Amino acid sequence: MISREKPNSGYSNGEIQQQLQRIFADQTFAVSDILKRFLSFIVAETLEGRSNQIKEYTIGVNVLNKPQSFNPSQDAIVRIHAGRLRRALHYYYNGAGATDAIRIEMPKGSYLPYFVSNEVGSIEIHSGMNEDQINEYHGQGIAEQFVVTGEMQYAEDHLRIKLQMLNTETHEELWSQVVEYNLATTNGFDIQDGIVKKLAAAVNDYYKFVKHHSTPPTVLAVASVA
Repeated sequence: MISREKPNSGYSNGEIQQQLQRIFADQTFAVSDILKRFLSFIVAETLEGRSNQIKEYTIGVNVLNKPQSFNPSQDAIVRIHAGRLRRALHYYYNGAGATDAIRIEMPKGSYLPYFVSNEVGSIEIHSGMNEDQINEYHGQGIAEQFVVTGEMQYAEDHLRIKLQMLNTETHEELWSQVVEYNLATTNGFDIQDGIVKKLAAAVNDYYKFVKHHSTPPTVLAVASVA
């Protein structure tokens, strides 16, 4: 299942630094010193236990080389580059980083990085398939044609998860669905079961399509909120 961890919870500093280097090796980050400095700064401050120091002002001064007189209320430069960083991370994890074990996020409304399990990308779902279908599913290489990933937003008692099925070669989106839960009335097991059922249905639809067509589908289903 997808899980959001508190900053520096569940992963060693070394694991997070290795993930950071994977991200920086991607072309989107390799050509932008600002994005690398921005992400490096907020991750380093968090790992050193100084996440309370991550403010718009400190980012402006330490990352963007703004003077001590920098006034965030009059200069939106930090917010502009924060938006760039969020888009770059989203692009990375929808492409080259889709199967990475650790997902680094900076949710909107905050400059704190979160370290999120990306293990949903490795889940195999065979619900609704009999043994012969499962063997055919693997024998035809269907299991290697896509990866399932997701991203999560959390605010107060509300959880929103976007699930995606991506073509492993082109990184194009085959299927996506947005699901929302009220954590005050839904327990974690129900959330996990609900996500697995939705993924199972999407995988079964993909399996049926590939079985009767020579090429994989361009789009399997449109996004929806359930």
